[in-house]
Amino acid sequence: MAEVFFLTRGHIDHVEKFVRSMRNLWFPFQAVKKVKDENGKEFEMPVNSTIDGQLRPYQLWGYVCPEQFVEPLCNSLGIPTDETYFDQEAGSGGTSFISGKGVKFELEAMRLLLGAKKLPKPDEKDPRGKPILTQPIYKQFVNVLGIGYRPDEKGKTMSGEHELI
Repeated sequence: MAEVFFLTRGHIDHVEKFVRSMRNLWFPFQAVKKVKDENGKEFEMPVNSTIDGQLRPYQLWGYVCPEQFVEPLCNSLGIPTDETYFDQEAGSGGTSFISGKGVKFELEAMRLLLGAKKLPKPDEKDPRGKPILTQPIYKQFVNVLGIGYRPDEKGKTMSGEHELI
């Protein structure tokens, strides 16, 4: 078996259609089955069958929001975490995969490639706690890996200087 890596980008409705079509792919697969003959002698027999492809979603997302909500969004998502480059086991930092491979180096490399800034660390001195979004985000069974953010672009129009969308 082999795993092909690629990124997707597009309108979510079309991406979901792409995902559904990828889940419907089946491939011919030749396996070997051990069988016994009438005398109890064991031998291998080739068996032709089919196997479905597995779409494993390693997804790169970009979420656009006003810059003042970057920290509350990150706090609501639980990013960034305290993982270091040396964490190798799930649970040892927060973003390691269950396979035990830490992802800190890969996340930093992706941040640099995307031209993004580091995610803001929450202010631990804030007596009111970390600011979070008022609407909860469903994250159960989802591993959210924080990469970075790019600040809003400023533009000048007749109304003055403001954020561009």
